[in-house]
Amino acid sequence: MDKMIGAVKLLLTKKILLDKQNIIQTFVRIPFSLIFPILFLGHFLHLGQNNIIVSMIIWTCCTTVFFDSYLITDYELKNNYVTYIKLTGHSYYSFRMVSNCLLFAINTILYSILIVVLIIIKIVRMNQLSFNSLLPIAFSVFISVNFVNSLQVRFKEKQMFNIFNSIIDILFIVSGVMFPIHYLGQRAIILYLIPTALPFALLNGESMISWTEPILFLLSISVMLYGTSKNFKVGNE
Repeated sequence: MDKMIGAVKLLLTKKILLDKQNIIQTFVRIPFSLIFPILFLGHFLHLGQNNIIVSMIIWTCCTTVFFDSYLITDYELKNNYVTYIKLTGHSYYSFRMVSNCLLFAINTILYSILIVVLIIIKIVRMNQLSFNSLLPIAFSVFISVNFVNSLQVRFKEKQMFNIFNSIIDILFIVSGVMFPIHYLGQRAIILYLIPTALPFALLNGESMISWTEPILFLLSISVMLYGTSKNFKVGNE
């Protein structure tokens, strides 16, 4: 297990920390293409919630983990890394879990540095960071990423990237990142089946939450955990 963690850590370090494009993406492109336009519009428009910058940064971190994990898994499957991993006596499922955990940790460190810089220059305030929601966000993203990887393993011959990319774009709109879900009407409560919806609602201070939303959240997590286990089992047969 130590050798496996070491191999994954080396791969992710080269992919993320030593990747100049990734550093530029985090500390240059995101501030200029995402944060500053919101600040500019905030002087002229009432955006509906004060937490939108923090919400967008965390969503960008989450989607970065999604795409990096997808692309790394795609590379491993195309180059038959699964066979080599099995020869070490470890399952590909456990390898992916360790890889995703380290991937999430490294990206969290990078984006945390960005948030600290924004706090120092007084663009973001400490009271905008709801730590009670950050843990559910991390948990739901970790479960979701493993589920996506399991679909890749099960349908390895299928080209799913365009579908995956489109789903991420849709989730950005309907999962409460930009505005509270209740703005979409009473029937929109079904959107809390999206694993990240409730955590982002908590991050953004959503007040119209009843017992239904946590139940839908737990239901979606349970379905994905079952689906992940099933897909890895079927994909490795």
